Amino acid sequence: MSWSAALLALLVSHVVGDILLQTDWQAQNKAGGLGDEKLARRALCRHLATYTMAFVPALLWIGKDRGVGRAASVGGLVAVSHVIIDDGRLVHAWTHQVKHATEPPAGLLIAVDQSFHLLSLVGAALVAAR
Repeated sequence: MSWSAALLALLVSHVVGDILLQTDWQAQNKAGGLGDEKLARRALCRHLATYTMAFVPALLWIGKDRGVGRAASVGGLVAVSHVIIDDGRLVHAWTHQVKHATEPPAGLLIAVDQSFHLLSLVGAALVAAR
C-alpha cells in the first residue's frame, strides 16, 4: 500500500466521520471535552465513537495489507489526534498565538481545525504505508 492510497482512504473516512456522521449536538457541545465539563466530555466521546467507526473499512484494509498491529497504531493515532483537535483548545491557541486573531471568525476556526486534521491524517498515512 502506498502512503497516498492510505491517505485517500483516511481522508474519505474523515469526511464521513467528521461531516456526514457528526450530529449538530456533538458539534455544538464537544469543545472543552477533555476538561471537567460533563456535557462537553459526553459530546466529544460520542463524536469520537461515531468518527472512529467511519474508519473501520480503512483500518481493515490497512490490517489486511500491513498487519493488525499497524492498523491498531494508525487507529490510535487517528483517534488521539482527533480528540485533541476537536477539544478545541489547540485550535483556539493556534488562532490566537500564531495567527494573532483575537476574535477569530467561525470560518477561520474551521479552517485551522481541518488543517490540523489533514496534517494528522498525513502522518497516519505515512505510518500505515511504512
